[in-house]
Amino acid sequence: MMPHQIYAKQSVPGKGLGLIATVDIPRGTRILSESALILGPKLPGENLRTCLWKQWSTLSRQQREDYTSFGHMGPCTNDTERLCAIYNTNCLPLEGTCILEPGNTDRSQKRHKRGGLFPDACRINHACDRNAGTHWIESSQKIAVTALKDISKDEEITINYLGLNKPRRARRASLQTHFGFDCSCGLCSLSSRESKNSDRRLSEVLKLSLFIFGRIAESRRTRPLRELREFDQLIRLHNEQETGIADVGRIYVGIAERVLKYSDLARGKVFAERAISDFKIVYGSDCIEIQKWGYLLENPTEYELFGHSKAWKATVDEIPTALSPEKFEDWLWKRQLVSSVERIVDFRSRATFPPISHLPFSSNSDYYEINESSCSRARNHWCFFGEITHKTKFGKSSLAVKDVDGEDIKLAFETEEKGGELPPNKIELGYTVAIINARPHKFPIGDKNYGGKIGVLHGDELCLKIFPISLEELFGLNDQIQEFSIEKNGQRMCHGCQNKSASLAKCQKCSMFWYCSRACQIIGWNQNGHQDVCAFFRKQPDLKRMFLLDWEKYDIRVQFPLPT
Repeated sequence: MMPHQIYAKQSVPGKGLGLIATVDIPRGTRILSESALILGPKLPGENLRTCLWKQWSTLSRQQREDYTSFGHMGPCTNDTERLCAIYNTNCLPLEGTCILEPGNTDRSQKRHKRGGLFPDACRINHACDRNAGTHWIESSQKIAVTALKDISKDEEITINYLGLNKPRRARRASLQTHFGFDCSCGLCSLSSRESKNSDRRLSEVLKLSLFIFGRIAESRRTRPLRELREFDQLIRLHNEQETGIADVGRIYVGIAERVLKYSDLARGKVFAERAISDFKIVYGSDCIEIQKWGYLLENPTEYELFGHSKAWKATVDEIPTALSPEKFEDWLWKRQLVSSVERIVDFRSRATFPPISHLPFSSNSDYYEINESSCSRARNHWCFFGEITHKTKFGKSSLAVKDVDGEDIKLAFETEEKGGELPPNKIELGYTVAIINARPHKFPIGDKNYGGKIGVLHGDELCLKIFPISLEELFGLNDQIQEFSIEKNGQRMCHGCQNKSASLAKCQKCSMFWYCSRACQIIGWNQNGHQDVCAFFRKQPDLKRMFLLDWEKYDIRVQFPLPT
């Protein structure tokens, strides 16, 4: 089937013309490849008006009609302005991301990078969760559009006009400002909570990318395993977010180079294969990316830093062939086996549950890792506890809380709803607020009642939970857990008779208390408060999960409700 037969230009409600699939289009299919009607300036200083008029004079009548059939943003007073406005509104970048230049009032000079206006490709509408991507082929001077996902018959073909790592609010603002429309794609139509999760992943993708690639060679050389695990997290985030297969291909190249540097031909081959596979899907087998990096698969020892160290030396014959997909990924990424023994955290640990005086700023190297480009990233998790003492003392969008040292603290909200997302029945005096990875904030001198003091400015509602329990009650519960739940020297203490044994049975409801016998369990249940504790854990599962969470390992997915 010829390429032009797999799509049709059709009117799309609310969008004008668009491209619609006329058949099922498998992922990796090249949907179209076409030359530009007009290409933008090659050099940044070249005048757009002169460039466009020069090419306009060579266009046929039909090509001119195709060009002027495109709409444009803003009013135009003459043909020259209209020609430039059509180009600026509709052109596609030939490489990278090309956006309008903020603050530039000259309609003829608004684009940073070279672009082109194409008769069909420029009809493709935007979707933040696009199903296709564009790629400029320098050798043929054509733009190619490739399916990045399976596209069903009668489904609209879409591309992303923006950078793929923008949160929803920034995407909406940029699209409205530069293109004059609101996006209603699947990503933009997520529920508030799902959208917040998506934004967190996108933010972490950008932060982690800057962090990894911002390191100098010396830092990479000292801790290669750490970097491999960060790459592992980055790939997982991309896969969860479906951020863009082209980005993933380039990341796999970086990983292949890292492991080859340590003489690991086995993992180098796997990562190179994944990179080349992604490039073929996005760009085609004739793309320059494969020409540039294909040697990593065919002749990996030609990599200039190959064998710099023998620390991970392995041959391609050492690639395991009998592992399950999950076990293979564990081998590939050198993931540590997780101990089956539950570790119970102590809420009295001031390192993990710090008072306001110990909350870490991003310059604190015990809690944050900072690379040579001054990018910071949390090393682990911590949690701030604050008992609500007043609802209006510090004004709107804030609460007064006392920390674990009894200090009166201002907790201010800079969430989208300024704290309005919290159910009113949860905001009660004596209840305890828990904030994962809370950050200290020095309020300005002019802040009424709290100027110049350190408090908490909270911006991520997914990391805050209010528990219907006071700090005193919380630490009382914690002390019981420390005494009766933790195994010490192979033994636990019975919650009923307080005898120690290696053969106790745990409560089948909460799994936090242990007993010698049925009789001891009845004593614990009726006389030692287990009935109330067990019921509380069932109503507040996040509190139980906080005891069992691995606080020493940073994971972007740690939020409320906590992972089981």
